[in-house]
Amino acid sequence: MDVHSSDLLGLPEIRERLSLEAGTEPGRALALAIEPSGDVEEVDRRRRETAEAAVLDRLGAARPGAAPDVRDRVEFAVRGGVLDPDDLAAVSALSEVASEVATAVCAATDPLPLLREVAERIEVERLGDLAHLIGSALDGRGGLRDDASAELAEARSRLTRLRGAAQGLLRDLAVRLRTHLQETFVTERGGRPVLAVKASSRSAVPGIVHDGSGSGQTIFVEPMELVEANNRVREAEATEREEVVRVLVRLTGAVSDRAAELGDGVEGLGIIDLALARAALARRMRAVPVEPSTDVVITQARHPLLHPARAVPIDVNLDGVRVLLVSGPNTGGKTVALKTIGLLALMHQCGLWVPATRARLPVFDEITADIGDEQSIAASLSTFSGHLRVIQSILERVGDRSLVLLDEVMAGTDPAEGAALAIAVLERLISRGALVVTTTHAGELKAWAAERDGAENAAVGFDPDTLAPTFTLARGAPGPSNALQIAARLGLDGAIIDDARSRLTPERRELAAVVDEAQRARSAAERDRLAAAEERQAAEVAARDAQAREHDLTRERDRVRASVDEERARARADVERELRDAQADLTALRREIATARRIEANRVRRDERDEERRSESAGDRDRSLGAAADAASRATRVLAQASRPARDERAIVVGDFVIDESGLRGEVTSIRGAVTEVRGSLGIIRIPLARLRLDRRPSKSSRPLPPPETRPLVVAAPSEIDVRGQRAEVARAAVRAQVDLAILASRETIRVIHGHGTGALKSAIREELSRHPLVVSHEAAPLREGGDGVTVVALTETPSGA
Repeated sequence: MDVHSSDLLGLPEIRERLSLEAGTEPGRALALAIEPSGDVEEVDRRRRETAEAAVLDRLGAARPGAAPDVRDRVEFAVRGGVLDPDDLAAVSALSEVASEVATAVCAATDPLPLLREVAERIEVERLGDLAHLIGSALDGRGGLRDDASAELAEARSRLTRLRGAAQGLLRDLAVRLRTHLQETFVTERGGRPVLAVKASSRSAVPGIVHDGSGSGQTIFVEPMELVEANNRVREAEATEREEVVRVLVRLTGAVSDRAAELGDGVEGLGIIDLALARAALARRMRAVPVEPSTDVVITQARHPLLHPARAVPIDVNLDGVRVLLVSGPNTGGKTVALKTIGLLALMHQCGLWVPATRARLPVFDEITADIGDEQSIAASLSTFSGHLRVIQSILERVGDRSLVLLDEVMAGTDPAEGAALAIAVLERLISRGALVVTTTHAGELKAWAAERDGAENAAVGFDPDTLAPTFTLARGAPGPSNALQIAARLGLDGAIIDDARSRLTPERRELAAVVDEAQRARSAAERDRLAAAEERQAAEVAARDAQAREHDLTRERDRVRASVDEERARARADVERELRDAQADLTALRREIATARRIEANRVRRDERDEERRSESAGDRDRSLGAAADAASRATRVLAQASRPARDERAIVVGDFVIDESGLRGEVTSIRGAVTEVRGSLGIIRIPLARLRLDRRPSKSSRPLPPPETRPLVVAAPSEIDVRGQRAEVARAAVRAQVDLAILASRETIRVIHGHGTGALKSAIREELSRHPLVVSHEAAPLREGGDGVTVVALTETPSGA
C-alpha cells in the first residue's frame, strides 16, 4: 500500500484518534502502527474482530486499564538483570490487566470466536499468580514491604531499634554537652549525625571531626560515644540493603521464568485492546460496518476528520463504472469527495468501521492518490512536473484491484494538451482494470466521459441562485465551473465579465447554458428530494413518537393495574393474617379463662366435699358423744361469755357483725361448732368463735358483700408488670398472661412498665393491648408516674359464659 497516498488521504490522523481510544501501551502501539491490508482474508478477520469488540462494548464490558508494554523489562530479566520495584510494578500491572481482559472475553455470553482465541493464549492463572507474588512484596510507594521476606522484616526491625538507640544517645549527649555546643540542633555530615561544637571546646568533646564552618568558629564532631552506635546502624543498613536485593532477585527470577507467558500476555492484550479501540472509535464516529462487495457504494458518507456539524454527507455509487469524472466549481467539495472515498477505503482495510449509514467496499491491493500541489523548487519540479511524476509511478503499480484518485488530472499545462494527455492516462488506467475517481474542469474530459463506456460524469452540488456550494455529489451529468458567475459574485468588473463571455465560442456558450440548465434542474430536484426526505423523516419520527407514547401509556396502564392488584392482594392477605392472629389469640384467651374457671370450680367442689365429709364426721362424733358433747358445748359458750366484757352479754349468731382480736371486721355467715365463717373485705374467712366479739359500730368495710362468684377467692395478680429489656414477643406473652390474671382477680386497672428505649417495645405492647378483647382502653401514665414509659390498662369484667 502506497504510504505517500495514505498520508495524503489523512490516515495518520485516523491512527492518532484510534490510539487515543486504546487503554494500554501495547494497544496504543498497535493503533499507531496499523496499516491497511490488501489481503482479503486479513481484512475480513479484522472486520470480524471489530464486530466482536462492538458486542463486548454493547454488553458494557470494562475497558482495559492502564498497562505498560513490559517486553523490554522481561528481556532484561532474562539476560540476568535485576528489576527494580518500579519495573516489577509494571510487570504486575500488565499481568493483572491481561488476566482480567482475557477472563472477561472468555466469560462473554455472546460468541466471540476470534477474540476468545486470542484470550485463550493468555495464561491467566500463571500471570495472576505472578501479579499476586509481586503485589504482595511491593509497598506501592516504589519500595518493598517489610514482610516481603522474613529476613527483610528482621533486618528492618533491627535497623529501627539501632537507629532509635543512636538517636537517643545523641540527644543525651546534646543535653550533657550543651555548654560546649554552638547550636543545640543535630545535623549530618557524610551521612553520619554530628554535633555543632564550639571550636574553643574541641578538647571537651572527644570524637571524629567531619567538617568545620566557614568562619572557623564551629566544628562538626561525631562524639566517640556515638561512633560505635552509628557503626552498628551502618551495618544494619547494609544488611537491609542486601535483603532488599535478595527479594528483588527472587522476584526478577519469577518474571524471567514467565517470560513466554508475559510475551503472550502483551501481544494478546494489545490485539484485544486494539479491537476494543476500533469499536469505541466506531461508536464515537457513529460509524457502520462495511459490507464486503466488488463495487463501491457508500450512502451518506461523512469525512471522518471533519467536525460532524460541518461534514455534509455525500452518496458515492461507482457500481458499473471504472472512471468517475467529478466536475463543478471551485470550493464545491470535489477534493473532499476524493479524500472521503479514499480514506474510507483505507479505514475499511485497517478493520475500522466507516462514518456512513451504509457502506459496500471491495478490498483493494493498491490505493493511490495524486492530490494537491507536488511542485518542489529544490527538485526543480513545477506543478505539472510533480503531478506527472506521481502519475508515472501510479501507472507502474496499478492493476485490476487498484483504486486511483486523481485531483485535477494533468492540470498546470496547456488546457488542450493537458486534456488530451489526461484522456490518454485514463484510457491506460481503464485498460489495467483500475477503478478511477478524478476531478477536472476540462470540457474535453467531460465530453469524453459522456461518450466512453465505463466512464461517467458526476457533479458536486451548487446552488445556481445563490452560487453557493451544497457539497453533494450527483452522478450522471457534469458540473459547470461557473467561473464567470463566481467572478461576478466576488465583485469583478461587470465589463470584464461581459467581455469574457463574448469571447466564448457559440458552442461553449450553448454548452454552458445546457449544463447550467441541467444544474438548475438537478438543484431543484435535489431540493424537492431533500424536502420530501425531511417530510418523510418528520413523519417517521412522529409515527415513532406516537408509537412509543402509545407503548409507554400501555405499559404504564399495565403497571398501574398490576400495582393495584398486587396492593389489593397484599392488603387482603394482611387483613386475613391479622384476623387469623386475632381469632387465634381470642380462642387461646377463652381457652385459658375456661381452664382457669374449671380449675377453680373443681377446687371449690373439692373443698365443699372435704367440708361435707368433715361435717359428717363431726356429726357422727357429736351424736355418739350425746349429752356429753352438748354439755361441753354449753359449758364452752358459758365460759366464753363469762370471759367477754360485760357489753357482750349475748352469744354471737349468724348475721351478727363481729370484730376479730386482730381488728378484722365482718358479718357472720355460718357457725359450725367452735368455727365461724366471717365475710369481710377480704372475702369469707374461717375464724374460731372464741376470738370474736360483737361489733357495735360496724364500718363500711364490714357491710354485707355480694355473693361470691365462682372464681378464686384470692388470685395472685400484681397491679403492675415490668417488661423492660425483654424481646417483643416475650413481652407480648407476659402482658397477655398478666391481663388474664388481673381479670380473674377482678382488678380494674394494671400498669405495664416498658420504658422509653427505641419505642419498638412500647409499640409492640400497645399493639397487643389494642387487640386484647378484655382491655377497655390503655394510655400513657401521668408524667410523675412514669409518663410514656408506662402504659395504664383499663380492664373489662369477664364476659359471662365465656
